[in-house]
Amino acid sequence: MNDTLFLVDDNKNKENHKHWKVLIVDDDQSVHTVTNVALKNKLFDGKKLQILTAMSAKEAKKILAQHDDIALALIDVVMETPDAGLELINHIRNDLDNEMIRLVLRTGQPNQAPEESVINLYDINDYKEKTELTAQKLYTLLRTSLKQYAQIQALKESRDEIYKKMTTNEVTRLPNRMKLNDTLDSIGQKSLILINIDDFSSINDTQGYDIGDQLLQSFAEFLTTKLCGDAIVFHLQADEFALLLYDDDIEETQRYVKMLKEDVAAHTFNAGINSLLITVSIGIVLHESGNIIQKAEYALKEARHYGKNHSQTYTDDLNIIRTIHANSLWTARVRKAIIDNRIHAYFQPIINLTTNKIDKYETLIRLEYDGEIFSPSHFLEAAFYSCQIFDMFKIMFAKACEQTSNSETSFSINVSEYDLKNPMFFEFIKTTLINSNTSPDKITLEILEHKSISSEIEIQKLINQLHDFGLKISIDDFGSHCSNFAQLCNISIDYIKIDGIFIKDIVENKESQIISKTIIDYA
Repeated sequence: MNDTLFLVDDNKNKENHKHWKVLIVDDDQSVHTVTNVALKNKLFDGKKLQILTAMSAKEAKKILAQHDDIALALIDVVMETPDAGLELINHIRNDLDNEMIRLVLRTGQPNQAPEESVINLYDINDYKEKTELTAQKLYTLLRTSLKQYAQIQALKESRDEIYKKMTTNEVTRLPNRMKLNDTLDSIGQKSLILINIDDFSSINDTQGYDIGDQLLQSFAEFLTTKLCGDAIVFHLQADEFALLLYDDDIEETQRYVKMLKEDVAAHTFNAGINSLLITVSIGIVLHESGNIIQKAEYALKEARHYGKNHSQTYTDDLNIIRTIHANSLWTARVRKAIIDNRIHAYFQPIINLTTNKIDKYETLIRLEYDGEIFSPSHFLEAAFYSCQIFDMFKIMFAKACEQTSNSETSFSINVSEYDLKNPMFFEFIKTTLINSNTSPDKITLEILEHKSISSEIEIQKLINQLHDFGLKISIDDFGSHCSNFAQLCNISIDYIKIDGIFIKDIVENKESQIISKTIIDYA
């Protein structure tokens, strides 16, 4: 039976339609009657008091399942079993994980459950004998408990609001990466789709961040309309979104991703007065559990490696994973080799085919590990990855300078654009040449390009400065990768080295002959 009573508070005298819910659990009908009489015609803090009654722990569980906002429960210890009340408390705190409800045990048989033992073993807020709960004491107990509940409720709402802000992207109002991590903590296999907007940074740079934000909002709305089943869309960071799917139909998920990628490319996105066409790169993890964000990121990196508007599904043998594992292995080996002086210089003679004499030596880097000598193909990428490439260059340059005192010929050393960007590069070159008494014209710097330096104004200035200082400059692997004819007009170059891909089959391959002759004639 449910009765609505009123609890009076001297400071409040208003009524509204909300209730404080109080659950009375006791197998003695007289307890319910007395409680109702004691609380009749009273208010608490302007709210009505709704009494929910249960004659057993079993009945109380049903009521608790229907009401998750009960503020206070007065529970008898002995009902259908000697410890029914205690078992009910354990159910509330542990099974229902309800920490907010205030729990007060009432017993007419105090020897059945000693107070100290109960307080130590069970998460209750008070323990009373039925005989001591007079109408006044019951009112005081109720008022205190409801005050506590109200304070806890306010704290919870404040915490929930803070959590909501922490787990929501400010631009799109979508759940963010933190929320995705929390969601992934739930049990079960899932599919995760990472979506990266291609060239988003250039939109910010050329059209402004306001337009960029409006594009993100438009894209978020687009993804939301394309959701299938029970999928959830997240905005992880700047230009990266995620779709979390619980469907275990892998083929259907693959078809969905393919259609989504095509729909994005065909859709016109509104960003203010601008209409933008975009493409996306997609990393996919299908029906897995454990580290699926990291797996999806690996797949996304692999997709972006092949250019824009590509998708890649995660497998354990992705190239990017092998590269990362290799980099992790060789990063430590490079660091140890530098410390232990196990970076070696080999000097390869460059022979003039006209005179059949050595023109100069090329300085080649080798790494010694565990008694074995390794070529750069094993460790060079790891050196770039771990920012140790400049340390290795300094070792090679110093060793080349040492050799000049024992040779009349010159020496060349490979240098990357990462070395050239180091603010200490030019000072190191000057200091080392002076300390080793090496003439600058006996050293050639061979520029290796991981990306084109034709648009790197500061690097071009540095190269010209190095050339003016007396060093010779060479472009390595010319004709492939990033090298181009335009940069020959902007920087002072003494040599170009035609890429070996055109030389290895030059006797038989007419195309290689034409390209090589063109480069030579231009040079």
